[in-house]
Amino acid sequence: MVGVLFSPSCEGPEGPQGPPGFDGRDGVDGEDGEDGLDVIDLVFEAEVNFTEESGYAAVFDFGDGVFADDGFLVFRRFGVIPNEEGAGRPIWRLLPQTIFLENGVLVYNYEFTNQIVAVFIDGAVDPTTLPAEFTQNQYFRIVYMPGLFAQGEEAKMDYSDFDAVMKMIGKREQDIVKIKAK
Repeated sequence: MVGVLFSPSCEGPEGPQGPPGFDGRDGVDGEDGEDGLDVIDLVFEAEVNFTEESGYAAVFDFGDGVFADDGFLVFRRFGVIPNEEGAGRPIWRLLPQTIFLENGVLVYNYEFTNQIVAVFIDGAVDPTTLPAEFTQNQYFRIVYMPGLFAQGEEAKMDYSDFDAVMKMIGKREQDIVKIKAK
């Protein structure tokens, strides 16, 4: 027993690489799974024009790569804080957002499934009477939140703070991917 404890460990030459394995699909071994959403791209930005033809909604298709425990956060650009350079810093607000107008209440809202995110306007206002400032050139940021972010300390954070969400998922402004509604 003493000899085993004090003997040097031996290591032989590395063997050849084995055949590639399968990713698995639906818990079935031996079948290769389909490629899913690239989770490297977690933040998306879209410019939306709400029209009567679109049902005052915009739909974004993320395919089959979103799992049941995953979710989305959607932020609307509410305004811009001007700076010395003139460009300004955008103010992002988490949906739903309610705006009280003279002719009613306007709500920007969203819903999602494991494939799509739909952003829409709703409320107690006739959307055909809305000025263009509420329907045209609206900017939204969609943040894909894999279920693993809803665990531990991350579950306690303020998800309405866009900058805090970006910091938590390790993304910067240049990481945001521009997308269009389908």
